[in-house]
Amino acid sequence: MGLEEYPWEKSTEEREISRPDMARNTLRQDRKPMLAILAFTFVLTSSYSPLSAQTGALAGHVIDAETNEPVAWATVVIDGFDRSRTSDELGYFFFATLPVGNYILQTLHVGYRDMRFEVDVIEADTSHVDLQIGQRAFVADETTVVSQHLHLVSPLEEPEIVFSGNKLRQNLGRTIAETIDYEPGIAQRSMGPAPSRPVLRGLGGDRLLMLEDGERTGDLSATSSDHAVAIEPMTTERIEVLRGPETMLYGSNALGGVVNVVRNYVPREHPKQLGGSFSWQGEGVNSGLSSGMLVQYGIGPFALRIDGSARTAGDVSTPRGRLRNTSIETNSAALGTSIMQPWGYIGAAVGSYNSEYGIPPDPIAGHPNGVAIDLQRRHIEVRGEWLRGTAWSERIRAHHVYSRYRHGEFEASGTLGMEYGLLTHNGGVQARLREVGEFKNGALGGWYEYRNYAAAGLNFTPDAEEYAAAAYLYQEWERRAWAANASLRLDARRVEPGQARYSRRVGQIETRDFSGISGGLSVQYSLKQHLVIGSTIMRTFRAPGIEELFTEGPHLAAYAYEVGNGSLDPERGLGTELFVDYHPAGGHVHLALFRNSIERYIFPKNTGKRSLRRADLFLYQTVGLRALMHGAELAIEKELGRRWQTLGTLSYVRGRLTNLEDESMPRLPPLQGRAGLTYKRDDAMQLSGGVRMAAAQKRLGPFENPTDAYIVLDFSGQYYIHWRGHLHTVAITLENASDAVYRKHLNRVKKILPEPGRNLRLLHKVFF
Repeated sequence: MGLEEYPWEKSTEEREISRPDMARNTLRQDRKPMLAILAFTFVLTSSYSPLSAQTGALAGHVIDAETNEPVAWATVVIDGFDRSRTSDELGYFFFATLPVGNYILQTLHVGYRDMRFEVDVIEADTSHVDLQIGQRAFVADETTVVSQHLHLVSPLEEPEIVFSGNKLRQNLGRTIAETIDYEPGIAQRSMGPAPSRPVLRGLGGDRLLMLEDGERTGDLSATSSDHAVAIEPMTTERIEVLRGPETMLYGSNALGGVVNVVRNYVPREHPKQLGGSFSWQGEGVNSGLSSGMLVQYGIGPFALRIDGSARTAGDVSTPRGRLRNTSIETNSAALGTSIMQPWGYIGAAVGSYNSEYGIPPDPIAGHPNGVAIDLQRRHIEVRGEWLRGTAWSERIRAHHVYSRYRHGEFEASGTLGMEYGLLTHNGGVQARLREVGEFKNGALGGWYEYRNYAAAGLNFTPDAEEYAAAAYLYQEWERRAWAANASLRLDARRVEPGQARYSRRVGQIETRDFSGISGGLSVQYSLKQHLVIGSTIMRTFRAPGIEELFTEGPHLAAYAYEVGNGSLDPERGLGTELFVDYHPAGGHVHLALFRNSIERYIFPKNTGKRSLRRADLFLYQTVGLRALMHGAELAIEKELGRRWQTLGTLSYVRGRLTNLEDESMPRLPPLQGRAGLTYKRDDAMQLSGGVRMAAAQKRLGPFENPTDAYIVLDFSGQYYIHWRGHLHTVAITLENASDAVYRKHLNRVKKILPEPGRNLRLLHKVFF
């Protein structure tokens, strides 16, 4: 294919033209590091040029494998490189200024199989590829394309679950947890709609890392069920769920897994022209309305990205009445810019997130009027990548994120009950290692974090600081039918209270130091072309946090009087998994069996006693006990002809506290799953129907309430249309179509009212 056939390739000249304040004395708000970061980001080091002797470009064409027709609006992602393109109306895409080397491309498109291809970028030249994707299973050892070969690659580091494109739009909810719910092994902890948070294989809190662009969000959502995740899903590009050794790239404590929300605040690629998207969504169950916009533009060597969103919703309606004090008001905005050079890029972004939401009243638990929470997060981040590498590395990337988080909890009278503040600095450096023989896709890196925590109001938790650092190594290996990936990580953490003292309830409040080694190994073997079996073993380390060690006082929004434990030791988990992946023609079956053993499992245990200070609140004491968990996951997809597809999932987890005569672990989801049928008239339209179901949960921790079994009916549809040069997508969803009364076990307010009733949700998104 000739150069003139790729319309995105131009000459250098054409491209260049073409409520109460926080007690400030408890938080260190030194602005000098922030100013230094901003100054460092905008230093211009050299003039812009599109290609150099050590870089190249990649132009391609996405084609239907059966009809040889171009496939428009397909997403093409460079794995491990955090760059993506969307094919235009003729199926073309183009990547500029890539370092010379070997890459893996992944294609994502509704109605087509996700495909992976290996390509080479040639020095100081443009490589051309044709990517053939099909609606049916497309398996080949080698496919000949323009002057090079592409073949399907066995993905070891790729996410286990990805929400993007069609799937993300169809499932887009008010929160990240709501968006990814109903996938195998995933549930959501909730206390009303706003503060919901994902739970993977029964593990939540700090054992499930919630990341934004690969880094911690700097909020307090992991510490309490009334604290919301400070991430808005409306302008999210994709959501990734990771398990296995690759999670050690992000943290040592992710025995449950990692949920990474990809937003790309700092641009990592140069837009060829002005582009972006606008979306709006409405739903009936809470009279909700939300909207979001993303704009990207390239000016000379600079890339600019702007996004913003707003969300408003009233109280949630249920078949038994309105759940009071569950309204949400949220807005967010971010601005990012990068300078693109042949050697890589460097850029910065600033962002703001504000949310006001309610916690429903619970007279039995000690709070008859509910709580209003006002949450604010501001962040600044700097990212850069060096593409020329060294003798032992292909490329090096670095980042630093500063976050200032505050939230206040207000009584119905308007009185401030609790206030939290958290300043966070975290970042890291990572080098991707060069391939050596059968060892490939390795990574060597370091990570650091500083947290400054303060609490005010009716609380006796001391101000404290945390210092953490880690070093890690990740490596993959492939030989014939065998493949493996492994990781090793060393972590150290110090928790330092502002003032050492003794508390009768908490114990000694003093500086604590923790360190530990974690790692993982996963091995898989391809028995046949379509059958893979494997096993994973994980060793995790988790140090207790400030709140678990030193917290003391009433927490009305959580319906609890919380008491920490100053003598806690770190958790050490051992997880094992056996899995089978079967890919018959037009289908996929995944089965996983897992077992997690956790020494000193840290959680707030309901003592069943009322607090002496607040007789209306139960006393929750932080403890560390041995926990043993096991479970299974099953996912089945099968094409029934060219237009029909069926799917089914099933998840089960059981946990016991072996120190307490095998007492059941609290807050574990029951056996649950879903089944569905999808009809695809063509690439532009699809209709789906399905049921969500769960068994009764009668294995309860102390003072828990059982939940009954349920079956809920849902319908959805999507439609694509090209109008006036833009792609418009419309997704409509009818949840709980029969207005069934049901309760989820992980909902802290389930005894007040059931889950939301019938809900009609409409999403319209236009790409420009």
